[in-house]
Amino acid sequence: MKNFKKQKNYSLNAFFTLLIISPLANSQVITTCFDPEGFAYYHDAGIVGKKDAGWKKDKISDGRLTLKKLPDNKFDIQIFDANKKLFSLKEDGGEIIFMRAGDNDATFLHFYPGKAIEIYTFWQDSTGQFKYDLVQSKGGGSTLVHKSSVLVGSCSKINFDLLR
Repeated sequence: MKNFKKQKNYSLNAFFTLLIISPLANSQVITTCFDPEGFAYYHDAGIVGKKDAGWKKDKISDGRLTLKKLPDNKFDIQIFDANKKLFSLKEDGGEIIFMRAGDNDATFLHFYPGKAIEIYTFWQDSTGQFKYDLVQSKGGGSTLVHKSSVLVGSCSKINFDLLR
């Protein structure tokens, strides 16, 4: 009887694990991007004082993101950040909205209510290089670092067909 209960628990755990990860397992990678850099304006707010506020070069060292199309035709952005932590913007409580697409570009809005608004644009430039930019506004009561930034990074081939 004891072994049956153990096996039943293992089966339930396996079932719930598959239930949780199956949407991600069936997702399609549109592109993977890396090493964004640019500029940010740090606000005199939160933990940033007046002497540290203002325009500064900004980058996400070793930062990577993957844009994915989910089975329900919605989208997610998974981030591997400078702290070597992998997380999903959608699973972390953010909302991602597909805003527009052209033949060689697409834009997504991501927001955490009360914390951050981000606009991600993925494009192919005139030389055939794949890139993305991130326009970001972070703030709100629980945010330690308030800033507005524009960063640009490189991407692997962008599968624009998955956006049509």
